[in-house]
Amino acid sequence: MKLKKLLVTGMAILASVTAFTSVAQAATSSQVQKVIDESYVQPDYVMGYSLSEDQRNETLNLLGYDSSKDTNVKTLTTSAYAKIMNVADDSSLQLYSSVKIAKLGAKETLSVEIVTPQNITKITPDMYRNAATTLGIEHAKITVAAPIAVTGESALAGIYNSLEQNGAKVSDESKELAQEELKTLSQINEENSGKSDYDADKLNVAMTDIKSAVADKGDKLTEDQAKTIVQQTINNYNLDLSDTQINLLVNFAMNLSKSSIIDSASFKSTLSSLKDSIVSKAGNTFSGINLNFNANKAVENSKNIFAQIWQAIVDFFTGLSK
Repeated sequence: MKLKKLLVTGMAILASVTAFTSVAQAATSSQVQKVIDESYVQPDYVMGYSLSEDQRNETLNLLGYDSSKDTNVKTLTTSAYAKIMNVADDSSLQLYSSVKIAKLGAKETLSVEIVTPQNITKITPDMYRNAATTLGIEHAKITVAAPIAVTGESALAGIYNSLEQNGAKVSDESKELAQEELKTLSQINEENSGKSDYDADKLNVAMTDIKSAVADKGDKLTEDQAKTIVQQTINNYNLDLSDTQINLLVNFAMNLSKSSIIDSASFKSTLSSLKDSIVSKAGNTFSGINLNFNANKAVENSKNIFAQIWQAIVDFFTGLSK
């Protein structure tokens, strides 16, 4: 009888701890988004250091700059870029990509517009959006422009620079993770460009599902579970990726599982909004695809086995105590 009471008490304590943890996580919100909501009364502009005066004026105009009311204009210098990206300062660095960040209402979806798509050669708007969610940005309007052809990768550094100068504490971990995500997506996209059975929208939506599944598992995610999540997700979206590309996604998933960003109560809802937004503008791309796919179902099978074993143990000891 004592053993039965001990088991029941232990399970009650476990349930209480779980409930407390859930409440604590629900109360957690992105510190980055709070800074945007409170400090971005006016839009913030971050201009590339390498722009000539004429190019700077042209780019400001492309970004929608209004000199009568917009006063927050910054320059991303090579030293600032080096510090943000953790690389050596090099005065020969070419920084042309420029960004504008404006806050949006809480119910609006994170938006990225590239106003010079012909000049941003490697990064798509949805790649920027995916990386921005990993930084903790939930709802904002980001505009990117460059007067000449560039990869567009330095625009992410401009976003970091804006956030930090406005008081956001963006950890090196978050910067590296967002940069890893951007490079992973752009590399896979570039290597599959031109293939008839490949679609960048599917890759971006797959990434939202992978991140959501990782958030469910948290820091308990194992490498085998990450591989299962990635493989089942790309299978669901009919993405035929190489082993090297799959490993890039698995490595990112493992790194994400150790990040504090997945503890934010709004992280998964932001991903859901991003996914819906991509799908809604993709026409028939997702026809016949299960958009309610949950990669964690396979992982949960192992949970169910453990639960059955635990229940058998409980039943066994309960029987002994009768």
